Amino acid sequence: MVANTPRTTPRRIRVLLADDHHVVRSGVRSELERYADIQVVGEAANGMEALQLAQQLKPDVLVLDVNMPDLQGTQVSERLSEITFSREELAGQPWPPSILILSAYCEPEYVYSLFAAGAKGYLLKDESPDRIVMGIRQIARGEPALSLPVQKVLLNRHSRPEHDLSTRELEVLRLMAKGNTNDEIAEALFITVGTVKNHVMNIYRKLPNVRTRSEAVAWAWENRLVEVE
Repeated sequence: MVANTPRTTPRRIRVLLADDHHVVRSGVRSELERYADIQVVGEAANGMEALQLAQQLKPDVLVLDVNMPDLQGTQVSERLSEITFSREELAGQPWPPSILILSAYCEPEYVYSLFAAGAKGYLLKDESPDRIVMGIRQIARGEPALSLPVQKVLLNRHSRPEHDLSTRELEVLRLMAKGNTNDEIAEALFITVGTVKNHVMNIYRKLPNVRTRSEAVAWAWENRLVEVE
C-alpha cells in the first residue's frame, strides 16, 4: 500500500495596497480577498506610510497609486530600491517588492518616470477587477502587466534617434533610465563614481533640451533606449 504524500499549500501572493482614497483601497481589497492565492497584508493611505509598511511587511507585490500625500509613487519606488536588508533580516521574504502601479493617469511622463523608478506593471483604475487580479499574478511571476493605453504610450515612442553619445554614455544613460543611482552605475560598469558624474554631465550637454536627471531619463524612455523588462 502506497502512503499518501502530504500536499503542500502553494505560497500566497502577499499584497500591500497604497492609495490615498479609502474607497479605492476598500474596493480592491474586497476583490482580492475572493482569491485563495492572494493575501492583502496591509493598507497605506499616503506615500510615507507605504514606504514604512513595505519595509515592515516585505510584501511580494506593492499596488501603488501615483499621486499621494507625503511621497509620490515615483519617490516611494525610488526609495524602496535604495533600501537593503541582510539575508537574516529578510528571512526568505522578497525585497524589494514588485511594484504594480494602479493609477487614473496615463500621461507619458508618468509612465516613463515610474518604470524608470522600478515599477514592473502599470494598470489604470478603470480596468476590471479581474484584470487587476491578473496583473498582480503577472508581476509576482516576473512578467509585466500593462493596460492597453499604457502599452500604446510605450509603443508610440520615437524610433531610436540619431545622437552623438558614446557607447559608455549610452550604458550610463540606460542604467539611469532603469532607476540606478550613480553608485550603482559605477559598481555595474566597474568605474568610479566621479567618472559616472562626468558621463552624466556629457549626456546633459549632448542631448537636446536635457538639463536634469529626470529629463535625461524621460528622453531615454521616449526614444526607446530602454524597454520594460
